[in-house]
Amino acid sequence: MQPAFGGRRQRRKPYVNITSLIDVMFILLIFLMVTTTFREHLGLQITLPKVANAENQEMTPHEITVTESGEFFFGEQRVNEQGLRNSLKALIKNEPGATLVLRADQKADFGAVIRAIDIAREIGGERLIIPTRPDSARAL
Repeated sequence: MQPAFGGRRQRRKPYVNITSLIDVMFILLIFLMVTTTFREHLGLQITLPKVANAENQEMTPHEITVTESGEFFFGEQRVNEQGLRNSLKALIKNEPGATLVLRADQKADFGAVIRAIDIAREIGGERLIIPTRPDSARAL
């Protein structure tokens, strides 16, 4: 069949309509955003002590945790004092100026917290952050 007026018939170039594909991608993105849980801290149940005067500081991924029962965790791994010492030595060797975050339960043994601080200082951890939670009923 010849086109009208003797011109050449133009072929349509094949294409893929991606509008429906974009819709599917947005639905997947929304599904992932809704079903994903974002953890700010480890799954350890600790209660930080309250303070009236505190400063906001940038948290680092290098966390030492002391639980209520006096157990030590470095990151998500449970360690004893020697394991904590070895883990910190390896960290300081790789990152000499690393900042450490020491999270301790408010009911944790004070001696265990001091041992964790002492180990960090002994290894060369010069920057140590001890987070707390703000006291909503500040004493005047």
